[in-house]
Amino acid sequence: MKNILVAMMLGIALASGVAAEDAPTTLLSSGTISPYQAQRNGLLMAADFLAAVPANTRFKLSTQPWMDTTNNTVVIAKMPYVSGTKYAKDYAKEGSVFAITEDAKYRYFVGNGLPNTAMGDFPVQPGTPAYKYYQAAPGGHDFRTGIPGSDYSSAAAIGISPYELNIQLPKYPKVSAKPNPIAALPIGVTLTGTVWHAEIANASSTAWYPPASILPVDQCWGHPYAQQYHLHGYSWKCFPNQGTEGHSPLFGYALDGFGIYGPRGDNGKMVTNAQLDECHGHTHPVMWDGKMQNIYHYHLNNEFPYAVGCFRGPVNYDQALGSADMRAHNKPHGAPGKAHDHKSHGPKGIIAIPIGAFQ
Repeated sequence: MKNILVAMMLGIALASGVAAEDAPTTLLSSGTISPYQAQRNGLLMAADFLAAVPANTRFKLSTQPWMDTTNNTVVIAKMPYVSGTKYAKDYAKEGSVFAITEDAKYRYFVGNGLPNTAMGDFPVQPGTPAYKYYQAAPGGHDFRTGIPGSDYSSAAAIGISPYELNIQLPKYPKVSAKPNPIAALPIGVTLTGTVWHAEIANASSTAWYPPASILPVDQCWGHPYAQQYHLHGYSWKCFPNQGTEGHSPLFGYALDGFGIYGPRGDNGKMVTNAQLDECHGHTHPVMWDGKMQNIYHYHLNNEFPYAVGCFRGPVNYDQALGSADMRAHNKPHGAPGKAHDHKSHGPKGIIAIPIGAFQ
């Protein structure tokens, strides 16, 4: 019998009482590095991305107004956030639906992808500070219809819709001998009912950047891709339980089953990338399943890639992305509307990535 662990629909906007160390003024962006190399401050993507992101790609440095180009940082105070304060009920009559259950081997996450925290007003509204940036960004294909020619006019036209979030992760994740590359856009699931995406976005077919360096996000550092809301960068500001001292609490799970914790280490100060490995995690005792355990875990912090740079454990994508909705945007751009059959593309669990825009 599965035991219900979480079903909190609290409608919380921003966390309060956040320690000073949790409130940086800048986020360090990536350098001009390859997204196909496991390295500290980097991103290791699987070969599945090659259809959209060529092997010789290197991240470009953004010159958007909220960037400090002298040190390649996002200046948080200058971010022209997507305006509006919307909640799940503004996008779906049922509001935020989310539950976590478990059995002896797995954790199960089921919901509609809408968080219990505030979101911006999407599609982005004309005349708002973020609109001109979204209007200039590619919108990609509307995978809900599968109709050729139904591409969004721009990223500004993308709204938010509920979808079938269905994720199965190992309850007892294992560390691999080598880092495992990221083979899909979703990289983890939050305790607030939504997902994190990999830190890569394009301004054109040849120009790739960390998302928040080229496109504004909402106040919780989220926005939609193919109608599916997700988080980037400084997202931890909207988690309701920040903890009061010492190590940050658990905020969610990576697709390999290991925990993703907030930005503070044991000393109560923000973890730096120098303290983390190439996958953006490390091993030491943390609260895990109700008791202190010496286990590998990831951290959210203010240095690229902010959450997960690669997976320390193996990922079974058939289980981790367990719905057609979650797999729909991981298919070739312009393909028919039915779900992509990733089982027919190479090793088990590997997914094709769209040839087109994604943020």
